[in-house]
Amino acid sequence: MNFTTVNRTIISCGVAFLPIHPENISLDVRVVFIIRIIVHLLICPLIILLNILVMVAVKTKRQLRTKSNTALSCLATTDLVVGLLVQPLHIILSSFLLIGQGNIFCNLSKVSITVTSKCLMASFTHLILMSAERYVAVRHPFVYENLVTEARIIIASGLAWVIALLLPMEETPKTKPDFVKIVVVFVVVPVLLYFPAMIYFNCVVYREVRRSEKQIAANQVSLEAKEKILKNKKAFYTTIVVLLASFFCYFPIIIFYAIFAFTTERKSTVGGESAIYLLPLIPVLNSLFNPLIYAVRIKYFRVAFIQLLSRKSIAQAEEVEMKIFGPRKIGIIANVEQGEDIRASASREEQQGNETLNNEHDTTLRTQPQVELEETAL
Repeated sequence: MNFTTVNRTIISCGVAFLPIHPENISLDVRVVFIIRIIVHLLICPLIILLNILVMVAVKTKRQLRTKSNTALSCLATTDLVVGLLVQPLHIILSSFLLIGQGNIFCNLSKVSITVTSKCLMASFTHLILMSAERYVAVRHPFVYENLVTEARIIIASGLAWVIALLLPMEETPKTKPDFVKIVVVFVVVPVLLYFPAMIYFNCVVYREVRRSEKQIAANQVSLEAKEKILKNKKAFYTTIVVLLASFFCYFPIIIFYAIFAFTTERKSTVGGESAIYLLPLIPVLNSLFNPLIYAVRIKYFRVAFIQLLSRKSIAQAEEVEMKIFGPRKIGIIANVEQGEDIRASASREEQQGNETLNNEHDTTLRTQPQVELEETAL
């Protein structure tokens, strides 16, 4: 009697197409959950560290205080929440499932699904924010400086979190109609609203970038405009890489859930169970990929990471970055980055020169009284 009651409670915690029995799971499923725990334990500290470094670097380093990087740091907040909340919940949830604690598993499962879904919607909304920022920067450059500010980007990021938190979310789907509702919210809504907007923004930006490249090839723009165009181009391609990484990480699990939601009932197989339990690892990996993309694409992020981790000066961090990564500048964008490096070096040399002149001036002032005293003594 008691066993039947507990078993019904456990079954109600599983999704409609794959009920979970914590007290009677197969060996293969146990191995899958052990792998999940190990992977989360390994990458959780890295996700937290790297995304904190992104946010601190954008906040404290002058070279990174651009509006596009501010949007990247806002996206890093969602990745940081994944490392701080989502992954620990998955570790605890998997642990209780392995030891057969059905009641605790049911309660944590509801919380885990809710938190994960909120982070998923927040990530999608931040991707829209990044695409819109690039669209305004390239398509409307004259109004960009006044229209898009750092404060407004942060406010938009806050609104993205508000949208994600206020989005109605059902508890663990106990029946197939409930699961279909969730799929509609997280598949149909993004397909009809989010993805068309992102595709439109980035297609327009790509067309403008190609047109600007033709102008540069024909020498129809000034050097200052050329540098601005190339910076926008590099920021745009960084955004595209982030978007593609997010799609490849989120789409497998969304498609897999959609297939199971809209097909007829079927018996669960070991392969199907293993896939459904392993697929949630892929979206979590996206939170690790994003800061790595920033470091690979943007030199100043690499230098900032090295400086923050080793507490070296900027010059020392640049030397370490050069030794580790070598000269990675390719093509015409290299001229812009080299120009920035030259201007930064010239600025430092000018500052050092001013300090030297001031020191020499102070030395002269200090030595003049001595000369006068000597001449007086004579």
